[in-house]
Amino acid sequence: MSSDSTKIPFLKSILCLIVVYLLGHVSPLLPVSFNPLLSNLSLETLAFAEEDDEDEDEEDDEEEGEEGEEGEEGEEGEEGEEGEEEDLSYLTDIGPAAEHEFEEFSFLGLSNRKFTWAAAQLHILFASFILGCPMFVVIMEVMGARRTQGVRKAIILSNVFLGVLIGVVIGITGEIIIGIHHGVLYGMWACAFGALFVSFLNYFHRLMGLRGSALVGAITGTALAIPLTPVEHYETSGIILAIVNGAVGGLLSNGIMFAKSDYKFERLSHEITKVIGICYSFTALSGGLFLLIMLVAYKDFITYLISSFPMLFSVAYPALFILETIVMYIYVYSWDPLNKANKKGRHIVTGVILNILGLSLLVALDGPATFMQTPPKPLDEIVNISEWAKITNAGWMPLNYHRLVGNGTFGGYMVCIIGAYMYLWSDKKEEREYYDWVGYIGNLIGVAIMIPLPAMGYIFVREIYQYDATIGMYIMSDRESMFMLVQGLLVGTMFSASNIYMWVSMKRIENAERFFPAMKFGFILIVIAATIWFTPRRFFATMLPEPGMNPDMVLPDNLAFLALMVSKNTAAFCLVTVTFINYIFYTIATKTGKVAYGKINPIGPYVLIFLGFADIWLMSWMGTIRELSRMNWHIYKVFKDVTPEKFAPSLAESGFHVTTIVWTFFILMTAIIWLGIKYPKTKKKEIESPAAAPQMAE
Repeated sequence: MSSDSTKIPFLKSILCLIVVYLLGHVSPLLPVSFNPLLSNLSLETLAFAEEDDEDEDEEDDEEEGEEGEEGEEGEEGEEGEEGEEEDLSYLTDIGPAAEHEFEEFSFLGLSNRKFTWAAAQLHILFASFILGCPMFVVIMEVMGARRTQGVRKAIILSNVFLGVLIGVVIGITGEIIIGIHHGVLYGMWACAFGALFVSFLNYFHRLMGLRGSALVGAITGTALAIPLTPVEHYETSGIILAIVNGAVGGLLSNGIMFAKSDYKFERLSHEITKVIGICYSFTALSGGLFLLIMLVAYKDFITYLISSFPMLFSVAYPALFILETIVMYIYVYSWDPLNKANKKGRHIVTGVILNILGLSLLVALDGPATFMQTPPKPLDEIVNISEWAKITNAGWMPLNYHRLVGNGTFGGYMVCIIGAYMYLWSDKKEEREYYDWVGYIGNLIGVAIMIPLPAMGYIFVREIYQYDATIGMYIMSDRESMFMLVQGLLVGTMFSASNIYMWVSMKRIENAERFFPAMKFGFILIVIAATIWFTPRRFFATMLPEPGMNPDMVLPDNLAFLALMVSKNTAAFCLVTVTFINYIFYTIATKTGKVAYGKINPIGPYVLIFLGFADIWLMSWMGTIRELSRMNWHIYKVFKDVTPEKFAPSLAESGFHVTTIVWTFFILMTAIIWLGIKYPKTKKKEIESPAAAPQMAE
């Protein structure tokens, strides 16, 4: 099939791989000080996915295990020609990886993987911001707009959009906790139709109060959700879920339709939109850089991936991206003109359309992302399946849920950073009061959306285990176990910091002291739960200790229960429950007592900045865990990674690289916030009269 000129470099590559593989066997026998490079090479970093299973089955027979490993080495050296006898997965490596001639390059000291890694993470962080913030920016705009007829029409659409988002979150949570079949569909249809029907009835006149809206929403939402949910037998739990979601949709639509307009919400949404407009340019730039690097560093793989999704990358993605760009800039630059023309409703509709396009783009690109991790089975038939089947793989919808909630949480905490920065930069009392309120709103949104986030992560990991337990074990018990320890530390820290901010914030609210005893007890539970969550069974990153590892770094038997999933789930439930209870206390206190905005404890803004930074760190770290869980495959068991960096990097190396990326994004966002909000305000004071006052948007 290939010429002699192409065979020679390929054979050289195979010989080099065999030499490196043999060095991995020999290095444990050499002194550690002999060669640092050899000491970092180990069997696990070069092994196939199946080797973990072989180690478990044959851990009592080392010689037999070594023979099995040498057999796999032989299969690799012969390009899989004899692989059909044992390693059937290698047959699904359909050629591009085997024929790939890797050319290593370095730019600013970064290798192929690290340079690609940095560009991809920056792109995802900017994309998460411009996808997460608009979801509630539109709702903030609605809350700040005077209720004209045009605004009421737009509110009907925005209520349906909000109903879909909330219904999906409640539905999928019920599907996991209670086990309701198609719970996400029950929730989505019931909440959306409940919101639609109540909004339509209240459009002409306030026909019902909150109780009536909840009742009508529950009845209409359930009546329409049941026939639209494809189940053979209707269960009581599913009907109850539909009733609850319909009632929620009715309540939300009534509350938003008749909410008293507040200019602070209008100003908040407008200022965040300015930041979104600047970040959109950075998203496009970082995305272009990421694609360019992939074409240079991994051209064979990116060519194969694009050819696997021809309609997505040639039609759907460009169309969605162009439409979103057009609508984004219309939304940003038409704000003031439409306000002055008393056409606020049209601007709100534009915002809803922007969100729909953005979420559609997110869902579309999650297809190739999850295809790399959970390609449809059987793998030997993957070249014959449709493009839609490749998109709707096992991990597609769970990742959609996780990113939907994760982006919303990310957007909320980025508003916290904006509010905290502007509070610290402001010297006027009115400005400090306003930006103190902005931080309060950001934390309110971030905590509310973060509460169901652990359930979304559980859904995604559960699907990974069901697809291939090897990946799940690799994440939870093997090479990435210490990565998950860091993830647990970050999640526990975020929950703790959110509760600390609520505690500090409540101290400036009248009559909030009545909640303090319960909150103090809750803090004790949060610390205990967070400690249990990030307590591992053993403190080395493999299922079995390797040479040089201390076997004593394992929890004593009397404490081993702390590492069991029962304990972890209980701790997660405790974290979420205590945070939810404190959130209720916080909401009641702000509704029943006067809030002294601008007089928050100085630690409050710094806690908000830390929360935003921790969330950025967590998103980057979780992306790292997900990408590295493919082990030595670009596409799991389909397209092998033949580069020298196919092994999982150490925890220290990954942590340093992720932290560098996070600080880069954090510094860029600080500059963008200053340019988008602080700098224009400074210039505005020079050219406008002091008597100028904001006008109510109509």
